[in-house]
Amino acid sequence: MASRQIEDLTETMQDLYGQFEHVMEEAGLDYSVTCTARTDEEQAALYAQGRKTVQEVNALRAEAGMPPITAEENSRKVTWTLDSKHIVREPEDKARAFDIVLLTPARKGNWDIKVDVNNNEIPDYDEAGRIGESVGLRWGGRFRKPDRPHFEEPERV
Repeated sequence: MASRQIEDLTETMQDLYGQFEHVMEEAGLDYSVTCTARTDEEQAALYAQGRKTVQEVNALRAEAGMPPITAEENSRKVTWTLDSKHIVREPEDKARAFDIVLLTPARKGNWDIKVDVNNNEIPDYDEAGRIGESVGLRWGGRFRKPDRPHFEEPERV
């Protein structure tokens, strides 16, 4: 199964994550990390979602050690790449990305990109994105196909 452990991120990402965590807390934005590292097999299963039949997707998920999903869950794409910065290929590899889900006051995950739990009239995923960028992360909300819960290591120059 994909990791949610901050220790599975590169040192650079661990440092950036620590800054992100601090500023998110100051902003009153509660969240949970949903993914740091994953395998090629897990990425392939996620990429198939919304592109292949639920039977084919669940076969890939089984190969990757992931639980099956429903036809309804298979009705939407969840990733746009097979070459994710989450992927680790060797035991010594570290992930260069993490994903989050914002939490309601009842600590339930909320994927609604317009949610404003802290009631400051700024959509919380956009606020999280600005926070991520302010500490040096690359935010998925700026991608051609926006991925607001995604944060990754900045491009190396």
